[in-house]
Amino acid sequence: MPTIKDVAKEAGVGIGTVSRVTNQSGYVKEETRLKIEEAIKKLGYKSNEIARSMIKQKNGIVAFIIPNSYHLFFGELLQFVEEELYKYGYKLMLCNSSQEIKKELAYLEMLENNRVDACILITNNDIEMYLRKDLPIISFDRVYKDIPYVTSDNYHGGELAAEHLIKMGCNHLMYIGDDTQGVNTNILSEVTKRRDGFIDYAKKHGIKNIVNLVYPLGDYIEIPNFVNKGIDQHPEVDGIFCISDAVAATVILELEKIGRKVPEEVRVIGFDGGRSFINLGKSITSISQNIQEIAKSIGEMIEAYYRKEKIENKVIDVEINLGDSA
Repeated sequence: MPTIKDVAKEAGVGIGTVSRVTNQSGYVKEETRLKIEEAIKKLGYKSNEIARSMIKQKNGIVAFIIPNSYHLFFGELLQFVEEELYKYGYKLMLCNSSQEIKKELAYLEMLENNRVDACILITNNDIEMYLRKDLPIISFDRVYKDIPYVTSDNYHGGELAAEHLIKMGCNHLMYIGDDTQGVNTNILSEVTKRRDGFIDYAKKHGIKNIVNLVYPLGDYIEIPNFVNKGIDQHPEVDGIFCISDAVAATVILELEKIGRKVPEEVRVIGFDGGRSFINLGKSITSISQNIQEIAKSIGEMIEAYYRKEKIENKVIDVEINLGDSA
């Protein structure tokens, strides 16, 4: 197997010069760089991903920036996106931002510096001013001007939840979810449409008693104590739609703790698919996102960028997945 010394000898340069070219870490004359690239091709030198990327003009790595890695839906999404991108020859790099904008910008800088071929972005921060419109950035569930996005049909999901609860005889409804618009931010979150679709459908079908229990943006899973208090303060509620399955699981536990049976007394619907919460003793009725189709769309959009094709935003349909909770 050829070494960096072999490349240097073939190109008639020093080892340090080859290293600067393969690592893109310093200035090298264009004529010299071309000699080194030709030597790498000829010898088949493959020291690392960066050396290979120099030949292909791509390094085969896509960064997936997520707010946290313990949200179960994100875990499922990562798996399917990784499998889809692998078909195109990409490896997936997980970038856990912990919702910190500094981390997100640092990861995006990797794209600007050609260390990754594309970025998939999920964020609650207002970072639109930092997004390069000419680079392959795919946003999931967030809408920015001139940045391609993939999202589920969250509004229709809210409608499906309201439709099912009303069909099952519920007359006093509640929505529970965090404020996905965030605080002091201008980003448009498609997730907010879950609440909008739910409330709009319920009102159109004669439901006047709707409790909208919205709390400040949190960590996606843990919900504030005042949500439990809100549940306690509304014993009339017989149907609840939660922003996610994680929240629905917590709500079910709280209801049963205070002696209210699910679904006999209160029906609960989550959002994401209900696949990951099997330790409650019952399955969660949930609005299911089509993760496979989301992942497929993300892969196609990244490829379209490199084929210089027009990229269309994608809204993926959802469906209700019936379980034991509603």
